[in-house]
Formats: sequence, C-alpha cells, structure tokens
Amino acid sequence: MRAESLFLAGSKAYYLSFCVPSAALQQRIDSMSSPSPASATPGFRHLAGHLGFLLGMLLLAANMRGAIVVLGPLAEVVSGKLQLSGTALGLLTTIPVLCFGLLSVTAARLGRRYGLERILLASVLFVALGQALRTTGVYSVMLGGTVIVGAAIAVMNVLTPALVRRSFASHLPLVTGLYTFVMSGGAALAAFSAVPVMQMAGGDWRWSLGMWSALAGLTLLLCLPMLRYEHHTVNNAAPSGSLWRNSDAWWLALMFGCQSMLFYTGTAWIAKIFIDLGSSETEAGALLTVFNMLGIPAALVAPVIYSAIGNKKLAMLLLHLPLFVGVFGFAFAPLQLPYVWMTCFGIGQGTMIALVLTLIGARGADPQTSASLSGMCQSFGYLLAACGPMLFGVLHDFLGDWQIPLYLFVVMLLTQFVAALKIASDRPIRLSGPAA
Repeated sequence: MRAESLFLAGSKAYYLSFCVPSAALQQRIDSMSSPSPASATPGFRHLAGHLGFLLGMLLLAANMRGAIVVLGPLAEVVSGKLQLSGTALGLLTTIPVLCFGLLSVTAARLGRRYGLERILLASVLFVALGQALRTTGVYSVMLGGTVIVGAAIAVMNVLTPALVRRSFASHLPLVTGLYTFVMSGGAALAAFSAVPVMQMAGGDWRWSLGMWSALAGLTLLLCLPMLRYEHHTVNNAAPSGSLWRNSDAWWLALMFGCQSMLFYTGTAWIAKIFIDLGSSETEAGALLTVFNMLGIPAALVAPVIYSAIGNKKLAMLLLHLPLFVGVFGFAFAPLQLPYVWMTCFGIGQGTMIALVLTLIGARGADPQTSASLSGMCQSFGYLLAACGPMLFGVLHDFLGDWQIPLYLFVVMLLTQFVAALKIASDRPIRLSGPAA
C-alpha cells in the first residue's frame, strides 16, 4: 500500500511538472485569443519552471536517430538471415534519408495547421508502429515500416527546431545543444547496444530493433502532458513569401547537406572501410562507436561556444578544426592513428549538427520562418546526404578500393566549410526577400 502511494505521488508530481502552468504562463496562454503576434508565440522565459516540458522534448529527441542507426551494426546478420542482396539491404538504410529529403518540406505546414506538439507526438507514435513492422523479419513489411519510420522522423527533424525557437527563444543555444546531445546519444546507444542485445536474445536481431519501438511507445505516453501547452499561431494560413530565392537560406541548406552527407556516409561505411583495410571486426566496431560517441559532448557545447564568440567567421573556423584533422587523417593515413582520426571526426560531426540546427533556429526571423527554413534545409540536405553512401558503394565496386571514395570526404568537408563561412552571421533570414 505504501509503495502504491509513493508511485501515485511520484506520478502526480511528474504530471504536474508538465501540466500545471505558472500564473505567468497561464496569462500568456489566455492572451492568445487576442490578435497580437507576440502572444501567438509566447515562449518560456525561465527554464526552471518548465523542466517537465523540456524533459518531454528531450525524450522526443532520443527517438530521432536510434530506430535508424540500430540496423547498421546488424547489417551483416540481417543480410545473412534474410538472404538479402547488397541493394536490398541498402534500401533499408537509404529509405529513411530519402524520406527526410522528400517529406521535410511538408512538415512546417503540418505544424502550422495542427500544432507542433500534436504533430510531434503523432510522429513518435508512427516511429513506434513503423519500427514494430521492421521487427517482423519479412522484407516487404520491413520496407513499409522503414518508410513509416523515415517519414515520422522527417517531420520530427523539421518541427523540433521550431519548437525550441518558439518555446525557449531566450535559451536557444543551450536548449539546442541539449536536444542535439540527447539525439546524438540515442544514435550512439543504438550503435553500441545493437549487438549485445541481439546476443542476449539468443542471436535474434529483431529484439534490437524492437527495443526502439518500445522506447517510442513509452515516450508517447510520458509526453502526452505536453499537449496542455499546445498552441497555434493566430493565423493558420501559411506565411507569405518564400525562402527558395534567399541566398543565405541556400548556403545554410548546403552546409546542412554536407554535414549530413559526412555523417550518414561515415555511419554506413567507416566500419567496412577499416575491416577491408585490415582491422578486425571488433576494432572496426569500436572505431565506429568512437565516431558516434564523441559527437555527444561536442553537440552540447558547440552552440554555446558559437554564441559566445563575437566574430562568427572566426567561430566557424575554430569549430571546424577537429573535423579538418579527423577527415584529412582518415582520408590520407587511415591506419596510422585511427582512434585519433575517429575522435576528431566524431567531435567535428557532433559540433556541426548542433551548430547547423542552432543556426536554423536562430537565423529564422520568427518561429514560422525557422520551421520553413528547417524544412528547406532538411529537404535539400537529406536528398544530398542520401547520395553519399550509395556513391561510396558504387565507386568502391567500380574501382576496387577505398582511396578515391575516401577523398570524397575531403571534398564534402571543404564544400561544407565554404558554406559555413557564408552563413556565419547574426542577420535574420526572412520569408520574403533576401536576408536583411
């Protein structure tokens, strides 16, 4: 009886941390009935009073990569069990990135029409359902589940920066760093736990995928109280103007595309490259884990460092230094200091994803523009990123070695750096006309 009382008390405390807004927040919610633009996107001025909402957002972020990344370490096992060709297996890893590119442009419209919280919770529900389909072991069903997971995470990718901008505008670098930290942590956990979970399940790889379906379902239940904070813009019509003729928006999209291409190509091929160059499977897996793990702390601090340096071009140069060391070392001397290269590569990747998401949130003139900018960047960026793993595989099959494909990492990085210097500014990007 005492245990039950403690459980109920804890549950009530958790629920109240979400659902009982402060008086100031309640006034802002009530004021939404007025046509004032400011009241349409009030935001939370103080983090301490809204930790429940922040926790819910971080739980959503934890589901934005793991369901996809978990298949990578299991690729050889899944391919053998289901007797899949390289092309058939490649579809299971490429489809989510294609979904990110093809569907991102529609996410901002969904968020405006139905509300950010509602669409994000619906998306995590679809992650749970799609991942459950991927555990069936029937290839055609797995493809359908992969499409569902990819589409759901595409929407979450776009709307999460808009939610951060709307709700935590005064703490944008810190909160962006936190949710990127958790998102990267989810990816690292998926890569690290996939094989051990399979081994504990007697060699059944489906348990590793099913774990992420269960996590998404639990997240949905825990985050339902976020709907109490839900609000829409006063005018649900799409904002006037377009970003597609804005040069700053295109430079930001190119930066996003290059960093995504580097990450997804690295995730897909780093372990395979090291194995083919003579490393053991265990060492190759450890190097891939280093690549994923070291991005986690970097994602947390990079937005804060960028915001603290007044000269934004200098900030971009400094934050790119680890990536230059890691990529050039990996491309030209991969077996000389592999752990150094993967450490720097991982730190650089974590830095860049957090930084580009911060720029999407910070440089949009308002939350609606940030959502549209997020959709544009992720649509173009993930379509570009989807080409990376496939291009690497084609070049390797055609040339018979990894040297030329490794040089592509350098080309991607240099292109990203040029775009980053172009976008290194505090000027707001607006929907109509060029950046002010």
